[in-house]
Amino acid sequence: GIVLELLKEAMVSKLGDTKGFLIDGYPQELKDAEEFESKIGEPKLVLCLDCSAETVNSQNSENTETTEDRIESYYQASNPLIAYYESKTQLCKVN
Repeated sequence: GIVLELLKEAMVSKLGDTKGFLIDGYPQELKDAEEFESKIGEPKLVLCLDCSAETVNSQNSENTETTEDRIESYYQASNPLIAYYESKTQLCKVN
């Protein structure tokens, strides 16, 4: 996808200047992770910032129902991704 191509281009342009990369918010779904690995490579470490739905709601000024819908969508998309990286022992959960 376009996001991956832009990410790859940015990473390649900085290869000689860095020891690594911290990528925030990507991949969001398992298919994104698989595409990332096939086109760029496997990450050495994946951090998962894990907090409760109550914590997210307390930090948000939006409608609680809207926030709960977003949280549910997040878990549906991210749980397979989290399991994938757990199975590869690349996942570090922080809560």
